Amino acid sequence: MPKHMDVLPNFQRATIEFAPIPQFVYEGDLQSELAAGLPADEAVCMYDHLLHIRHFEETIVLLKSARYKPLPKFRFIGATHLSIGQEAVAVGTMAALNPDDYITSTHRGHGHSIAKGAFALERADTARLLEFLGDRVGEYDFDRSDRDAAFDAALQEHLFRTMAELFGKEEGYCRGRGGGMHIADFHVGHLGANAIVGGSYAMATGAAMAADKLGDGKVCVCLVGDGATNNGIAHEAYNFATMAQFERGCPVIYLIENNQYGMTGQQVGEVTGIRRLARRGSGYNDANMHAEVVNGMDPLAVRDAVKRAAEKCRNGEGPVLLECITYRYKGHSLSDDCKSYRSEDEECAWHEVDPLKTFPAQLMEAGVLDEAAVAARGKAAEERIERAAVMAGAATDPDPSSIYEGLLADSTSDDIGSEWATPEDALKSPAAKARRDGAGRILARHAVAEALMEEMLRDRRVILYGEDVADYGGAFGATRGLIEIFGRERVFNTAISEAAICGTAAGAAMVGLRPVAELMYIDFLPMAMDQVGNQAAKNRYMFGGKATLPMVIRTSIGGGKGYAGQHSQSLEALVTMFPGLKVVTPSSAYDLKGLLKSSIRDDNPVIFIEHQHLYTSKDPVPEDDYTIPLGVGKIIREGTDITVVAYSFMAQVAAEAAQMAEEEGISVELVDPRTLIPLDTEMINSSVNKTGLLLIVQQAPATGCYGEHIAYQAQDACFEALKKPVRIVAAHDVPPPMAEPLESENIPSPEKILRNIRELLGR
Repeated sequence: MPKHMDVLPNFQRATIEFAPIPQFVYEGDLQSELAAGLPADEAVCMYDHLLHIRHFEETIVLLKSARYKPLPKFRFIGATHLSIGQEAVAVGTMAALNPDDYITSTHRGHGHSIAKGAFALERADTARLLEFLGDRVGEYDFDRSDRDAAFDAALQEHLFRTMAELFGKEEGYCRGRGGGMHIADFHVGHLGANAIVGGSYAMATGAAMAADKLGDGKVCVCLVGDGATNNGIAHEAYNFATMAQFERGCPVIYLIENNQYGMTGQQVGEVTGIRRLARRGSGYNDANMHAEVVNGMDPLAVRDAVKRAAEKCRNGEGPVLLECITYRYKGHSLSDDCKSYRSEDEECAWHEVDPLKTFPAQLMEAGVLDEAAVAARGKAAEERIERAAVMAGAATDPDPSSIYEGLLADSTSDDIGSEWATPEDALKSPAAKARRDGAGRILARHAVAEALMEEMLRDRRVILYGEDVADYGGAFGATRGLIEIFGRERVFNTAISEAAICGTAAGAAMVGLRPVAELMYIDFLPMAMDQVGNQAAKNRYMFGGKATLPMVIRTSIGGGKGYAGQHSQSLEALVTMFPGLKVVTPSSAYDLKGLLKSSIRDDNPVIFIEHQHLYTSKDPVPEDDYTIPLGVGKIIREGTDITVVAYSFMAQVAAEAAQMAEEEGISVELVDPRTLIPLDTEMINSSVNKTGLLLIVQQAPATGCYGEHIAYQAQDACFEALKKPVRIVAAHDVPPPMAEPLESENIPSPEKILRNIRELLGR
């Protein structure tokens, strides 16, 4: 591949100028929209869903205070972040989208979910409505051939499933696993609400990137609050989406729902230095991200802005930044009465532009509805919400025995056949295997590249990106040559944005790609822990087992090169703490290739940890397509006196120690688990039951290490067989030092391992 572009010196005097950002450009009203082709029944639908959201949220207020008469004994638990006052943003946005476009939402997202699902049902035919009702169709008495009757039933079911999720019921959209702050509806492209402020920024960007690469014409609307724009992930996502190498643009709409307060912190005059958050778009590309400020109290203005933004995205001009100015009439949650940080005059002024007041007035003025019809629709909406609440109150509590359901997918892409194979004419240059020596050996870093190449040939949904992985081939040369084969469409660099790298991988995986993202060093993982631990790890379970995230995050651990405290750590225990992730730690070139291929095919998020010292080691590696199952360890050498468990490069170090021990007449059984999650406890415990002694070797510091988990489970399962307490050989409880004598002391050596073997054996 040629160098992307030359960057030449140019010191000509000039100024940097920014195009103006338009504010409140919409000058229409309902009459003008009707004249321009908006069907009157669609306008009525918009009003219905404004009402549904308002009544839904007001019902939660009554439930939380135990004042809801239809459910007098129901105890409501969970979050109460309500969007009363903000209904126009939800309704206007969803009215402008296609039913299968994507959205991500926020902890204040009940309205987004109601509107997204409702508008999708409005546009569905009878067969689709019956499909949505599924096994619950029998709960409703209607003529199955009557489309309007089917819609009424489906809408009621949609409101019920939303309410049931807030009630923590099995029939809820996420089976009660997510609750009010984590609603998702994958039937209609709703990729989930997020309780981490700004947490969905990168996932929405990744979903949009995937839509572009899959060529499905979809856009993704990332709904965030004003407070989220001050989070670091906002910057990383904006920067990722505007990368110049995305020649077709990234079809994402960042929609800031600016209700003026982050929690109690006021955006204007307190926690920011600007009046309009849309102004930030000027920092990311020459188009200002097509930023615009919109009247968020007018559903027609929002609909107009989102329609134009979606058109830009579909035409390859994304991303787009919209700031919708709105207001929440309630506090951050129901425990917040708002009185300490806003005035009565302010609240009264915003009530004057309440969409539930202004929009029905427009409907009557345009002659679409009269006063009686407006009142009737209000009563009908209230009754639907009441039915939904009563149904949800009587719905099924999840069975505690099902607590693990939905945590991990049990599927892989092993059997895709040739459906997704990369066409030969799509290759930029011929693909070739790494050259073997006379013993069939290749460098471990070549095994990584070969595994990636084979999987990218096998499945065109596999993409590779991260810091410096393209032309340079990664910091350790493990991706060198791949861009020449697959081009920048599938192998590309990103900015130094660990959170964006990991979060976009999660979003892309949720909608159909199989991304492999690289973090150069595991030391950088804390920069991305929200996206890894709160997003990628939790989404499947939190959304009721309905999300699938086939993604791999490759990273390296190490030490021994004098890189000191921020490039040498072994932080594998960080990711083993988050249920929903698989964690892989190969110890040889053979295992690197086989385990990486299995990780790419797995339908779960995998953290794939490569040791820096392995990259230049050589092993025999077959040219054939082979995989190694995750969760299956290996016995490197059999023995009878003591079990040593070691993973990653420490397995090689322990093998040296075992050889030294053999020369002293000690028989060591060396077990390499290969994957930490899932852990092959059966293999480890079988060995411990045979030898009666267990020594665990790892490069991480001892306190809080993963070795402690291995020790605990072995002691729990093999207590009677153990002759002495389990021992761990680990680094000292210090950051990795740079000085050679200190670093050597810090990393377990064959000699240190042998000394501990002797001590356990009493020699």
